[in-house]
Amino acid sequence: MERGNRGRAAVVAPAGGMDRAVKIYLLSIDGRRCFFYADESEPPDDQQECDDSRQADLPRWRAWLRDRWCGVQGGLHHSEVGAVRWARKVWVWMHSWAHPDEAMLARLRSARRIELHHPAGRPGVQVLGLWHEYLDHRWWRHVLWTAANGIVAPPALLALWILPGPNIIGYWFAYRAVHHALIVRGITRVRRGQVALELRKVAALDWPIERDDEGKARHGALDGPSPRLEEHVAWTESEPSVIVDPEGPPPVVPPSEAAGTRGKSSQVD
Repeated sequence: MERGNRGRAAVVAPAGGMDRAVKIYLLSIDGRRCFFYADESEPPDDQQECDDSRQADLPRWRAWLRDRWCGVQGGLHHSEVGAVRWARKVWVWMHSWAHPDEAMLARLRSARRIELHHPAGRPGVQVLGLWHEYLDHRWWRHVLWTAANGIVAPPALLALWILPGPNIIGYWFAYRAVHHALIVRGITRVRRGQVALELRKVAALDWPIERDDEGKARHGALDGPSPRLEEHVAWTESEPSVIVDPEGPPPVVPPSEAAGTRGKSSQVD
């Protein structure tokens, strides 16, 4: 009953406000395993907030936190001081351990509309079921990480302040606690039907992900470059909690592989 209510509420667009659409694609690896991938052509949500001049109506305490965070971000990414450059490398290295779908989930907090592109061969009810199961799993995951980082952050900030240079470890745990909390907030908005959801059938998404001549993952339904698609595939193949749909449509063989298969079959005959 709750899922049905969420599905009906999600198709009603919220009134007013800027139309921030997040494009999400349901991509298939082998016809059974699939994952949700976002169009990452736009800047991250935190960068949009720092660049958005229409944040003047924020409460004073939120404006102060935003200014402080944007100042830290600007200094970390643009300063050429030796210690800061080292901290920037460590910061980037730490981000490489984060799940690649966090950028997509972080945008749900400010999204007005979600365009969920899915294979034409999958019914909309099935796609909604996969979407809600995915959100439920990610909600609990980020709730636990919010608590874990929130517990570690205060002692890390206090204990490591005596070390020379930026307290990158303490800042990291504090940043991750806030980051996970904001993701939880965004997922909650979607689960409550506060974000419009549009299902769009795309025939090209019936094909699974392919490999180019260099062995990198690609998909014909994605326009232009596909940032971090390779990481999404690697995480999905390695995680025990990947979306596996035993009742999904059978795997679809790409035309190039189908031609090779037909050639091999004719040789055997």
